[in-house]
Amino acid sequence: MKKWLVILLVFAVFLIGFSFIYTATTEHRVSEEKKATDQVKAKEKKKAKQNIEIGTPTLFVHGYAGTKNSLGSMMSRLEEADGAHKALVITVKKDGTLSIKGKYDKFSRRPLIQVLFEDNKSSMVNQTEWLKTVCAALKRDYHIAKINAVAHSMGGVSFTNYLEKTSTQNAYPITEKLVLMGAPLNGLAISDSRYELSENGPKTETERYANLYKNREKIPKSIQVYTIAGDVLDGTESDGSVPLASALSAKFIFQNVASYNEKVFSGKAASHSNLHENEEIDQTVSEFLWD
Repeated sequence: MKKWLVILLVFAVFLIGFSFIYTATTEHRVSEEKKATDQVKAKEKKKAKQNIEIGTPTLFVHGYAGTKNSLGSMMSRLEEADGAHKALVITVKKDGTLSIKGKYDKFSRRPLIQVLFEDNKSSMVNQTEWLKTVCAALKRDYHIAKINAVAHSMGGVSFTNYLEKTSTQNAYPITEKLVLMGAPLNGLAISDSRYELSENGPKTETERYANLYKNREKIPKSIQVYTIAGDVLDGTESDGSVPLASALSAKFIFQNVASYNEKVFSGKAASHSNLHENEEIDQTVSEFLWD
C-alpha cells in the first residue's frame, strides 16, 4: 500500500512539474509569436507611411497692411472644401525674428503655412529679406525641400523678388508653383494709358518693374505661375486698387518659366480685397495647386 502511495506521489509531482514547464513554454512561445507579429505590423505601418506622398506645403503671403484675416478665410475654406490642413503660422517680428505656432507633419494632406509680417507696411526689400528668413527656416528646421506659394498684392511683388534673389542658393526650398493675386508689379497708376501693355510689355515701366524684368532670368525655369487679376467694371480697368495692366505685366517677368497662366475675374467680387474672399478664385487656386 505504501509502495502505491509513493508511486502516486511521484506521479503527482511529475504531473505538476510537467504542467508548469508546459505552461511556461507555451506562454513564452505565445509571447515570442506576439512579439514577432507586432514587429511585422510595425514594419508594415512604417512602410505604409513611407509610401504616403509627402505633401508640398503652400505658403500664404498677405499684402500691404495685411493681417491674419487677409488670407486666413481663404485657407479655412480650402481646409473645408479641399481637405487641406493649416499646419503653421509664421510671424516675422519687426526685428526679423520668427514666431512659429502649430505643428508640421510632412505626411499631412495639403499642408498650409501662413506667413505674417508684424510690420505689415514695410518695403518690398524688407519683405524679401523676411521671406528669405522664413523659407530658410522651413528648409533648415523642417527639412522642407519644395514649396508652393499664394501671394496677394504686395506679397506677390515681394515673393517675385524673393525668387530672383534666392533661386541659385541651396539654403532655400524650391518653389514649384506660385499664385499671384492682384500683384502690382508695375505700380498703382489707375486709368493711366501710359502704363498700358503692349506686345512687348508695359509702355511705361516703373523702377520696380524694370528691376524685376531685368533679373527675370534668375527666376527658376521649372516654376509654374498663375496670375489672378480683378476688374470691378467701373471703367478703370482695375480691381479698385491695382490696374489690370500692372497685375498682368507678370507674363513678361515670368516669360521663361515652365508654365504661365492668367485669369481676370470681374464684378464687385473681384475687387482687390475680395480676391481672397471669392470662392470662384478658391476653386481656381485649388485646381492649379492640387489637380
